[in-house]
Amino acid sequence: MTAVRDDGCESLTNRPERLGECLRRFREHAGLSLSGLARKVNYSRGYLSKVETGRAPGNVQLAQRCDEALGTGGVLARLAQARDARPARGAASADRTWDTSTGWQRQPRPDEPATDHRPDAPLTRGELPIPSATAVAFMLALDEAHNALRAVARADLPPSARHDAANETLHNARVYAIRERLLVLGAAPLVAAAEVAFLRLIAIRDAIRAGARLDGADYHRVYHPFAEGLWAFRMALRADLGQSPLTPEELGRADWSDRERCRDCGERYRPSA
Repeated sequence: MTAVRDDGCESLTNRPERLGECLRRFREHAGLSLSGLARKVNYSRGYLSKVETGRAPGNVQLAQRCDEALGTGGVLARLAQARDARPARGAASADRTWDTSTGWQRQPRPDEPATDHRPDAPLTRGELPIPSATAVAFMLALDEAHNALRAVARADLPPSARHDAANETLHNARVYAIRERLLVLGAAPLVAAAEVAFLRLIAIRDAIRAGARLDGADYHRVYHPFAEGLWAFRMALRADLGQSPLTPEELGRADWSDRERCRDCGERYRPSA
């Protein structure tokens, strides 16, 4: 790819949003969508969006991958390296939130002052251990990919386009990349539950690639095991975080399969005793 020049981005600065501004400028110049760049650099679309808007700092490894994908001659890596070498005023506080070597938020060290966090405020990714945060990300990616697969099933697409669109859903939701991270970081019970849900999502993808429609038996045959597997993964994640288990009855369900709530299966479904 021909190298792209941008004198504004060559002016190194320690403004935290500078890397994101230049990344967006180069990406748009190359005619790439966020999803397209995400596939090239093996980072999620959501994370790249946060980097571009300054809500995440990015890191040198990401910058190097983007330089290679966009042909920017190392500009982004130099920006990331200069920012890390010359932290802005107040960076000591920011460093407690972001790990610039990985681009992930992290928890404070034991000797760091506690953050002012209201007990009723929702947890952020930075307040979870990285393996648990990875599991949460994988759970959300599975759900996102399933919703996208449902959209493919609803669309009136020719077989070849349907096949490609179904494949894209898992890549766009970054299911494969997050799964690899979880396989390395997660505790065995959590990884086992995640893998069951993942394989059942693959079964949905394969059924939709083969032409299954949302109101057809082929889809429901694979959807309900996936719903059950996803709930089992959620319960494994609760256990990993030290939370008490939930039963289907506590949420007004017969079981975790969603069959009793299904318009197409509900009348035929009778939960086992």
